[in-house]
Amino acid sequence: MKAAIIKKPGIISVEEFPAPKPSIGEVLLKVQACAICGTDQRVLKGEKHVDVPIVGHEITGVVADIGQGVYKINIGERYAVQTVIGCGKCPMCKIHRENLCENCFKAIGYQWNGGFAEYMIMPKEGVEQGCLIPIADDMSANLGTLIEPLSCCINGMRVIPFENMGQVLVFGGGIIGVLNGMVAKFRGAKVVSIMDVSLERLDLLKSLGLPFENFVNSSVENPQTWVHKHTKGRGVDAVVVAASVKSLVSLGLKLLARDGHLSIFAGMPKSDPSDMIDLNLIHYPELHIHGANSSVYGDYIDAREMIMREKAAFEKLVTHEFSLSDFNKAVEVQGNPANKALKVIIVP
Repeated sequence: MKAAIIKKPGIISVEEFPAPKPSIGEVLLKVQACAICGTDQRVLKGEKHVDVPIVGHEITGVVADIGQGVYKINIGERYAVQTVIGCGKCPMCKIHRENLCENCFKAIGYQWNGGFAEYMIMPKEGVEQGCLIPIADDMSANLGTLIEPLSCCINGMRVIPFENMGQVLVFGGGIIGVLNGMVAKFRGAKVVSIMDVSLERLDLLKSLGLPFENFVNSSVENPQTWVHKHTKGRGVDAVVVAASVKSLVSLGLKLLARDGHLSIFAGMPKSDPSDMIDLNLIHYPELHIHGANSSVYGDYIDAREMIMREKAAFEKLVTHEFSLSDFNKAVEVQGNPANKALKVIIVP
């Protein structure tokens, strides 16, 4: 089979690779589509370590073969892939919070070969956990790749009461910022604003006709001044930090109304993750701070259903599609905002 193989950091070669065969308890998927995400970019550049030569975890596939002992999964069925696989034994895994596995979860595209290939294996641990998410025949393979990143946003914002919120601000105009904004919007937030330093990115979002009220260029607009003006000094009800800029966390606290919610969706560089915060900004206005770390089965199901309900809106997010042979070109396009790329899909 063909696969995009990491030869060394920054060097990826599309070449022949031994096609996997399912062992006992495993499922072989023929990959229909796999999207490139920001984490993949870091891995491909050598900034983040993985244990395998083939990455890609935003996957739609069809069952091509099953190993001995696999039941209720049939050849020809279509699935999205749940990335995170827990130990199955710790207290968090036992309540199906595998994303918080106390023995450190493993993941497709990190510890097992991923979807930038013609075929991939769902390991026995993943089959047993339920990491194959059924998708309907009328969901395109491209839309299926959005289930994984959307599920992460749903998990990260599950406890935020958007149904009762007037103003939500998202820092970051990339695909994750957009998906967080869509979760807020489709759960009932009245006004959702996207703030980013890239005018090119904001212009792209406007041109796609996404369901947001404001697109704010924070390289020319002072965020505090803008929020004060547009909320009559009250502040926004929720802030989502979907960009790996640590100063946005302390800034976000200053933008919140009383009883507001801050979601720290983006991870910060491990080499420099700390920042000074005035804790009284949290204490007196009774603010709520939330972390976000991947997702679990229920989040995938909710993501799948949200995409099906709002199919037209999510279809706008896929801006580019490439064959596996053009993998390196796809990575280049996805990594440069000037290319007007939001979601880039590889179709093996």
